Amino acid sequence: MLLNKKGKAVNEDEVAQHKRVIFGKKQQEFNSVFAELHKRKRENRRSRLCLGIWGEPKTGKTGIALDFPDRNVYVLDWDMGVESTWFECHDADERIKPYCPIEKNKDNITDINKSEENSLMFINHVRDKIQDGEKPVFVFDGVDSWLDACMLKINPNPRVVTKVMPYQYGGRNKTFDFLLEAVFNLDCDVIYITHETEKYQDNSPVGMIPNWRNWGGRFEQEIHCSRKKIKGETHFLAELIGSRTNGNLVGKVWTLREGKPPKIVWNGIPELKEVKI
Repeated sequence: MLLNKKGKAVNEDEVAQHKRVIFGKKQQEFNSVFAELHKRKRENRRSRLCLGIWGEPKTGKTGIALDFPDRNVYVLDWDMGVESTWFECHDADERIKPYCPIEKNKDNITDINKSEENSLMFINHVRDKIQDGEKPVFVFDGVDSWLDACMLKINPNPRVVTKVMPYQYGGRNKTFDFLLEAVFNLDCDVIYITHETEKYQDNSPVGMIPNWRNWGGRFEQEIHCSRKKIKGETHFLAELIGSRTNGNLVGKVWTLREGKPPKIVWNGIPELKEVKI
């Protein structure tokens, strides 16, 4: 027997009616919240930059990710190469704020737990800045390096060769995905950078693909970077190979860098600087 707050018996019809009232209130609250959210999105009318950049080493990937002259750019640097670009190409500009979270133990092995904690603390720092009204760009540089580091969750001593069972990769994948998801959930424009790796079919290489596991489908835009010799000059090229936000630009190729030393010209991607890709 069910009793109400006054200790009186409650029949099943009264219980059902009470549940309908609660459900109705929740539905009304949801309807109100959804209507306001939809209104804000229509008024904003701006698609989010959620960009994946991949390609050969040293072809301008980090360069275009930092190339936002009027905005703060926070960089989670798992590639350990952002500072040199910041110093040499941007004169240590205050708007660019790189942070390398990697900590080594006494055996010079990455302390994966401490490094992961540092990464999450940096993301939380940027989240606080966003809540204070800042509209930055967040860059995760070195997605492939982070993926490699996540193997330390399975084998904390990489000097010892161990057989890894398929089910054990769950620990690596969970750690890897959690950090990328934390960046994805930031209320700002975000960029992920990784190197390319060989694609295999029937144990034979058949081409190159980005090394960010299965995250390609999450991105709104995707750029591939490469280099090419043209009349004795090394050109850095960038191709927009996918975009949900500006399909008219898909397939466009930009020359990021051209010229002969010491007369090198950096062009970047004008449409990316203006967040119009």
